[in-house]
This record gives sequence, structure tokens and C-alpha cells, in this order.
Amino acid sequence: FGNIHGNDNFFPWHRRFLRDFEEVGQRYDSNFAVPFWDELRDSRNPAGSAVLTPRLIGGNGFGSCVRDGLQSGWSMGFPSRHCLVRSFDSGNQMQSWYSPEYIFSIMQRYNDMHQFREHIEYSLHGSVHLGMGGDMSTYWSANDFAFWLHHANLDRLWDQWQSWGHGSTMDGRNQNGNAVTLGSSMPHYGEPVSSTMRLGSGRMCFQYAGGSGRRSKQAMSLVTQPLRDAAGEADAGLHALPERMRKKWFPLLAGNAHATGAPMNGTRSIQSVSRASGKPLPYPGSLTDMWVTMHGFDRKAVERVMAEARQFVDEMNGAKYLSPY
Repeated sequence: FGNIHGNDNFFPWHRRFLRDFEEVGQRYDSNFAVPFWDELRDSRNPAGSAVLTPRLIGGNGFGSCVRDGLQSGWSMGFPSRHCLVRSFDSGNQMQSWYSPEYIFSIMQRYNDMHQFREHIEYSLHGSVHLGMGGDMSTYWSANDFAFWLHHANLDRLWDQWQSWGHGSTMDGRNQNGNAVTLGSSMPHYGEPVSSTMRLGSGRMCFQYAGGSGRRSKQAMSLVTQPLRDAAGEADAGLHALPERMRKKWFPLLAGNAHATGAPMNGTRSIQSVSRASGKPLPYPGSLTDMWVTMHGFDRKAVERVMAEARQFVDEMNGAKYLSPY
């Protein structure tokens, strides 16, 4: 467990794990594919997500068995026989997750695998696991289909970051502090990291809708799928930030105050923003001591990432930015 978390095997190993799960499903149905959950659209009110309704994967178990959705009534075999459990971290609700704007900022500011991985793993990755609770907050989180939807989305974000000139970026460290390179063997699989680096090649024969084919680094629609005109409104709001804010948090937008970003769907772009429709950014939930200990994370690194995320919220709200998400 510790050799795939808290170090830079995280992204390639989980991409391989996702493909492993998908290949098992394709033995039963050749059309099976793991969808991604665009969690950033739901970050303000995760418990209200359409994904967590009876039509899809179901909702809260309140510390007990999930009562509706895809896995209602399922008996899980690992680590021992039990029903699938969920327990949202705020009773009926969940603490807010990390915003699309913050994840977009991470993708723009960090160009090496170590810092990119660290900021995603210690933010969005953990907040979704802990928000869902139950099995999702344990070593056996993969029991919950939410795990696969969640990690497919993290993998999609990595794929998008890769398309920004990081297609072969693998310059981090493993659990023992040794370099992780393209030729390094992935834990458990024994396959080279390089075998996971390019979607649509070799065993990684899948791609994400609306993903790395669009190379612009200036459109919010690249990190979260368009929700009405929200991505375009966010683009306009970010471009309207003071230049010092764009240089600090969105360096790829610096010096480009009047751009409106890439067209949302190839046919239109947003020319103005309805500021009245947005809200200040909420503070995301923090990683718990239990979660940090379970994964063997570097506590100082976790604290640094969480402090940065809070500072981001403070400065964005201080600049009167209103998020449409």
C-alpha cells in the first residue's frame, strides 16, 4: 500500500490498476469501460451529485450498508465478508471538495511529476475518499465502484497535464527515495512505468472524452466538463483577476487579460460573465490524521499543500472572484 501512495508511483500504478479492472469487466462484456466522475463539477456540494442517486451508484449508508444504487445489497468478500459501507463525513452532507479553479491552478503551476502528484494526491484524491467514508476510507476502498470513477477522473487530469508538454515527465521518487524513471518497474505488476505513459498505445487502449486532443491550457473546460456555461464563465472570471493574481496562481493566463479561453464546444465562446450567478469559493475539507497515518504520508508536505489550498481560497475570495461551480 505504501509503495503506491505518498510517492511518484501513484499515477502510473493507478492507471495500470484501472486498466486491469477494465480488462476483467471486458471478459464479461466487451463493451465495458470505466467512466470517470467529473467530481470537480460537484465539489461545492458533493452529496448532491447525480452520481450518488439510486439510478447510478447510490448514496449514503450512514455508517452502514449502502441502500440503493448499483451496489445495493452487494456482499463484499475483502478483507472479510461484509456489505458495502458508506458514511459521508458530515452526516447527510460532505465537506466541500477541491474546486475546479484550484485544480486548474495546480496543473498550470507545477511542471514536474513530484509536485503535480503531491498536490493532487493530498487534495482532491484524499478529499473524495474521506468524503464518501465507509469502505472508501479504508485499505479496501476499491470495493466501492466510486473508487474506480474517482481514480478514472484523477487519471483523466493526469492525461490532460501530460498533453501540456509532460507526456514523458516522470522525475519523482519511490517509497525508498530512489528515482522513478520511465524504465522503473511498477510495484506488483513488474511492468515498466513507460508502458502506462501514452493513452491509445499498447495496453492503454482507451482515451477520455474531451481530453488531451484539445491542447489549449487556458480553458477551464479542460479540467471539468461544461455545465451550462459554467466553464466559460469561470474562464472569463479568471482572466478578469488582477495580473499579480494570474501570475501567482494561473501563470499561463498572465498577460492575457482579455482572452476568453477556448470555445466550449467548437461553436461558441463566452464573451461576458454573469457575476451575480457565482459564489465565493468554499474551504475544502482537510486530510485526517487517520488518513495521513494509514498512507504513511509526509505530514509536513500534507500541511504545506493544505495551507496553500486555504491561501488560494482566501486570495481568490479577497479578489472578489465568484465561482459559477
